Amino acid sequence: MKKLLLICLCFFLLSWKPPINLSKLSKVKKGLELVSGAAHKISEEEEYYIGRAVAANILSQYPLWKNNEVTRYLNLIGKVMALKSARPEIFAGYHFCLLDSDEANAFSAPGGIVLLTRGIVAMAENEDELAAILAHEIQHVVTKDPLKAIKSQRMKALGTFAAGEAIGSSDQVLNIFQDSIMDISGTLLQKGYSRKQEKNADLGAIELLKAAGYDPQALLAMLQKVKAIEKKKAKAFSAHPSASKRIAYVEDNLDQGSDKSGKSSRLTRFNRFVSRHRN
Repeated sequence: MKKLLLICLCFFLLSWKPPINLSKLSKVKKGLELVSGAAHKISEEEEYYIGRAVAANILSQYPLWKNNEVTRYLNLIGKVMALKSARPEIFAGYHFCLLDSDEANAFSAPGGIVLLTRGIVAMAENEDELAAILAHEIQHVVTKDPLKAIKSQRMKALGTFAAGEAIGSSDQVLNIFQDSIMDISGTLLQKGYSRKQEKNADLGAIELLKAAGYDPQALLAMLQKVKAIEKKKAKAFSAHPSASKRIAYVEDNLDQGSDKSGKSSRLTRFNRFVSRHRN
């Protein structure tokens, strides 16, 4: 009998738990859900509005070049290529525009907003080379590289709220959003993507150019031009790995020879574009 009572007491002690504060648990759970969601489940719509804010920040430093015909041409190429990418559908579609700057640069904001300077467009000698610039930037959007600049910091901030059992005021949430925009803008304008991200964008651009019917050798041609001006215009390319390294791994992943099909008609289109771009 004593043995039976001892066994029952052991089971009781093992199964006993201290009282749970359901209100406190609910707050922590909500906070952790927000942390998890912010880190892994930014919706397409949220990405688009983040991208608009980032683009607005870039446009505060680079004026938009308002040329409807040239912008339409860029968007025709870019949207055709985006349809061939691993992420053809996006909340508000892809948008491509030109920045009125002689600096050679390009930016891919979240949500499919791609901005090219007149300087980098002027480096392209044909439509395939212009497509190569766009393909690289589209790949950053496909892999959501811009968003990766904000995930860790945003998660830490929300994690602090969760640990304190409070999510914070609307002003605090707004500050996190604004900080996130600055994080992305800083990555695009100064810090740059990681070498791995840039390499993946280059290699992905090769496949995208093939899928869209462009010559992947055009990417190599553009990188060689970048190398030629890299030292003279260090600021514009400070956010990227050296052109020499990029050329090396792009060459290793290119097929021998080039695709000549359709180049004549593309060159005709491009020549019309050049005449309007330079006016």
